[in-house]
Amino acid sequence: MKPSYDGARILDAALAAEMQRFQFDDGHRPENFPAEEGNAGLFWRTKFNGERVGYGGNDPGVQAEMLANRSGDIGVIFMMNTSVSGADQGASSRIFQALWAFAESMGAAGGAVRERDRPPPPP
Repeated sequence: MKPSYDGARILDAALAAEMQRFQFDDGHRPENFPAEEGNAGLFWRTKFNGERVGYGGNDPGVQAEMLANRSGDIGVIFMMNTSVSGADQGASSRIFQALWAFAESMGAAGGAVRERDRPPPPP
C-alpha cells in the first residue's frame, strides 16, 4: 500500500507498516479463524487467496465491501442498502466482481474509460 497521498505522509511509517503486517501465525491464531480463511492485519483481512486486502461486513439493511489488490493500485468500495442471504448473496458477489473487472480495465487503460466500455448494469 502507498504510505502517502498527494505526496503528504498520512501515517507514521512504523505505524503504517504495523497496520499492514499479518497478525496471525501458527502459534497466534484465533480458533474461529483457520489458516485457510486467510490472514488479517489491523482493521483489514486478506480475501481471494490473499490477492486482495480490505474490510467488509453487513448489518440488517446494509452490506459493504472495501478491497484493494496487494500493490494498492486497484481498489473497489461497494455499499448496498439491503440485506442479502441465500441466492441473493451470489448476486451481490457478481456485482462486486463486475466492479472489480471494471476497475482492472481502468487500470489497464491508464484510468481512461470510454462510455462504451462501461459495464452494463447488473441484472
